[in-house]
Amino acid sequence: MRVDAYGLRVDRDPSLVPDLVRRIPPGIAVFDADGTLWTDDAADDFTLWMISTSRIPGDSWDTYLRIYRSDPCEGCRFLLTLYKGLDIASVRSSVDEWWRDHANRRWIPEVVESLHLASGTHPVWVVSGTPTDILVPLLAMLPVDEVLGMDFELSSGRITGKHSGVSCTGEGKAEKILSLAAGRPISFCAGNGSLDGPMMEIASRAWSVYPNPDFEAYSRARGWPVLPRPPGFVEERKFLE
Repeated sequence: MRVDAYGLRVDRDPSLVPDLVRRIPPGIAVFDADGTLWTDDAADDFTLWMISTSRIPGDSWDTYLRIYRSDPCEGCRFLLTLYKGLDIASVRSSVDEWWRDHANRRWIPEVVESLHLASGTHPVWVVSGTPTDILVPLLAMLPVDEVLGMDFELSSGRITGKHSGVSCTGEGKAEKILSLAAGRPISFCAGNGSLDGPMMEIASRAWSVYPNPDFEAYSRARGWPVLPRPPGFVEERKFLE
């Protein structure tokens, strides 16, 4: 199998696409990022790399993990505080470097192939609680039309540590999608966990990808098809520590 510099397969394999994706009605096709396009967490991995290269301090990392485990939405917002005071241009430069040289995503092939197929007939949006700037390079990697994430609030080009606009996590994901869709239908949504539930609820069709047991039960109760976790699946780091 041939892959590009980001580990994405070069040759398409439509056989991996479930019938659900082949039959989605007209409208916007939405894909979560962390845990859905790939199995790991880009925000965590990028932030740990920024800490390891002394670009941001790491003394709040354990606090972030503690907050996330008790309140994931608040955890997504707290992560922004680790970037307080940084120039946004330098962060974007670091993002490009990380994706080019260090990202090493564990892509979920069924979802990536589904995104490619959907892009032929639908606008494709990636919607995530990860900071938007970390995911913007996806626009060059995949046939993605929009990336919606947690937007850094800026003051004179520097990050304040707060979010700007809608907090794009949990209910905020659905809110942000609807506010920007301008009445266009949400035809499809792929997600993997409780933070994706609200945006999956507003879609005509939803697909639950590698859910944990609780979210699998939630998904099946709503009649959403499930892509089960494969043997040897490795959970995101913050859920194991």
